[in-house]
Amino acid sequence: MGIRTPKQKSRVFQQRQQEWARNKSSNTSRACGKVRFRTELDAKIALASTQRQRRGRTRNKDEKRYYLCPQCHGYHLTSKPGYGGKSYYRKKSKPAVQTNITSANLKGVSVFIEHIGEDWIYTIPEFDAYGKAASQEEAKQTVRMIMNFVDDSITASFRYYSDDQDIELFYAKQVAGSQSSCTAEKSSYMEPSLRQLRSVLFRNGFRFRKYDSRYPGTPDIVLPKYRIMVFVDSCLWHDRQECRRKALPPESQRMWQETHIEEWWQMVEERQRLIDEGWAVLSYWECRFCDNRKRAKRLNSFLNDVRSIANDSGKNS
Repeated sequence: MGIRTPKQKSRVFQQRQQEWARNKSSNTSRACGKVRFRTELDAKIALASTQRQRRGRTRNKDEKRYYLCPQCHGYHLTSKPGYGGKSYYRKKSKPAVQTNITSANLKGVSVFIEHIGEDWIYTIPEFDAYGKAASQEEAKQTVRMIMNFVDDSITASFRYYSDDQDIELFYAKQVAGSQSSCTAEKSSYMEPSLRQLRSVLFRNGFRFRKYDSRYPGTPDIVLPKYRIMVFVDSCLWHDRQECRRKALPPESQRMWQETHIEEWWQMVEERQRLIDEGWAVLSYWECRFCDNRKRAKRLNSFLNDVRSIANDSGKNS
């Protein structure tokens, strides 16, 4: 190459620094220069986080949707609206209004009104009443009729949802928070809770692996010495009313579960296979560790669960 001047050396060093930075962070696509997200869920969370951080009216350059890039095979955010996109919801026959009303001493109830496809679906979880309407105002009037039929003293608070791009985007808005970057792993939205669990284990002398893909289901935490696996499941899979996250409104959550029911049964079979092989499987909902008031108590409960299994394995060995 010959002798280089100090100016040439600094230029080469700057070029190498830029190349190292590009190789280190795969967030930027070389094809179009936009921020690249490896999975669709990462793009949804990033879109939701930008919508949360945005204040005031939207501008023409604000991100409104995401798309799959044919060059880098990743997902990018864009401000252009989508044209002729596929419908994410299948049209179904209009069901009759289902009600299972019981006499309850309630002061107020929450009513979910969701715009899915061409229908407005209203749901009253406390009364297990839901149905479809042609417009938002018609759904509100029907709910008011039901409330008058039950009890005039009960007040209803309405919550409205619309299908922006996919029903999973509702969940992405819940888990996005103030995240400015996402990863392709599950840790992109569960890492804060999992970091707390791992910190409790490490401070108490337990050593573990995280996201070990050698085992079915890719457990979040693996303790090989004691043959313990820890899974933290998404709140999308349960219908518990005491869950504070409320990731999806009722009808959208029901549709999401029907669409992904095969994944759920596959996950159950994989964990049963691990139990048959002699592993101790601990499963928790992600909302268990989200409450700030009860977090310390529940982390201690999690640590006690691991300690009891570790002591039993030590006695058996």
